[in-house]
Amino acid sequence: MLGITTKVHNDLWESYRSKAFNVFVLEGGSRSSKTHSIIQFWIKWAFLRKGRSTRVAVCRLKGTWLEATVLKDFIDVLQSVGLYNPKNHNKTKKVIKLFDTEFWFIGLDDSQKIHGFKSDAFWINEAVEAGYDDYAQLMQRCNGFAILDYNPSFEEHWVYDRILQRPRTYYNHSTMLDNPLISRNAKEQILSYEPTEENYKNGTADERKWKIYGLGQRAALEGLVFEYGVHWDIIKEVPAWAKKIHRWGLDFGYTNDPTAIGDHFWTGSTNEVWLDELCYKTQMLNTDIGKILKDNGLVGIKGYADSSEPKSIDEIFKMGLNVHPVDKPQGSVNTGIDIMKRHKIHITERSLNFIKEWRNYTWQQDKNGKWLNVPCDTNNHGIDESRYVFFMEKAQKSERTSKNVSKASLGFY
Repeated sequence: MLGITTKVHNDLWESYRSKAFNVFVLEGGSRSSKTHSIIQFWIKWAFLRKGRSTRVAVCRLKGTWLEATVLKDFIDVLQSVGLYNPKNHNKTKKVIKLFDTEFWFIGLDDSQKIHGFKSDAFWINEAVEAGYDDYAQLMQRCNGFAILDYNPSFEEHWVYDRILQRPRTYYNHSTMLDNPLISRNAKEQILSYEPTEENYKNGTADERKWKIYGLGQRAALEGLVFEYGVHWDIIKEVPAWAKKIHRWGLDFGYTNDPTAIGDHFWTGSTNEVWLDELCYKTQMLNTDIGKILKDNGLVGIKGYADSSEPKSIDEIFKMGLNVHPVDKPQGSVNTGIDIMKRHKIHITERSLNFIKEWRNYTWQQDKNGKWLNVPCDTNNHGIDESRYVFFMEKAQKSERTSKNVSKASLGFY
């Protein structure tokens, strides 16, 4: 019924059967099978509770993040084992019924629902995003048990201090080596963070990312290019009054790298910019890109694309889109970053892939751990498309041909 099960799933199931725990914590690196294993657990659990009406809350910090992440994964796993029935999926309420168990997908930002929701069990996906009060509200109305999972992207957190110290907490640590289902591309990307001679040479080595995503170890947020709350934050949506000036950016990808497209808005009277993710997908043909741009009403709106793809830019231009190649003089990457950091950038909460990049975009380190004035050239596709817009719009034309940009050109001053 479950297909291939993972070591993480098997260990979780055995710990549940022991009846020794009521909180199960799964900490691990990226692609270590945590989410897949937990979904397999829920399938088996729901099957064994046939005939009993049961409710499970499946939560993440933002309701808008659920559909693109854990809800999609849940449906994918159900489909892979032939258990997904659209008739049992209430898309309006975000409820999936499996056997006699209802899985309610709830954003922790829906405080009214969270504070009154009674469950037989609950699961907080990416629990390091959540607050302790979110967990406490769910637990005090739960008849059974809780599952928490996360990548350990903080050295200090309430999960470590308040949950892992409990006597009835089960703890599991995993890495990508525990996942027999990991794709080659995902594995290669994670391995590129390892601080080896080759990765330092390629500019992909990142000790913090390797600790978190490769080894599943806790690591401090060091060497970040953009600080949350200082350079950027997350908002519900772009306000109508902010849409006075409108531009879009495009970073090409295809096989391994995603094509990233973002909408940018500003008023011209402040240093604030609003950013909304429109596309973050692999295998995108130019015709697909053109369709997304047109579907989002960008015909006639000026946009900037990676100049290393002149043929693609020409094809998109011939589709009737106002696309321009971005200038790339020496030093343009750091100049673009400098310009971006002089603004407050508001990213919509639905821009899940962009947010992940902004949270993890770091400077490179040398072998001795010294931070270099060169950003890591990995997982930066959404950031690159934004940098194109900032560089082309916020620097004077004469200064875009030079390494040096005067202070007066950096923003809306």
